[in-house]
Amino acid sequence: MSVQSVSQKSFDQLHPRRRSSWAEQDVEWFIERSRTLIAYIERTIGVDDWRAVIEGRDEHGEFYGIESVDGLSSQEDARTVIEKRINDIMATGLKVFPRFSGVRSR
Repeated sequence: MSVQSVSQKSFDQLHPRRRSSWAEQDVEWFIERSRTLIAYIERTIGVDDWRAVIEGRDEHGEFYGIESVDGLSSQEDARTVIEKRINDIMATGLKVFPRFSGVRSR
């Protein structure tokens, strides 16, 4: 697997651009082996709703959200989405994700 779970401290050292609101809590963090992509799982506080967010590096080397999948029913589902989507994205060969209009939601 090219995606590994890491501590929040290790994740934060890469300067991600995550934008959690007061109603969301980050609960798990991931780094793709080459550090081209990073990801995290958010839980909506007070309800059983999960989100998987993937960030890629832009043309300046800064991370930003390139994909977000909302409405997942469990943390395990979010892990599965992250692993599959990161593997799919890496298979394209892209290493840079130029900014267009923000996060793509699915």
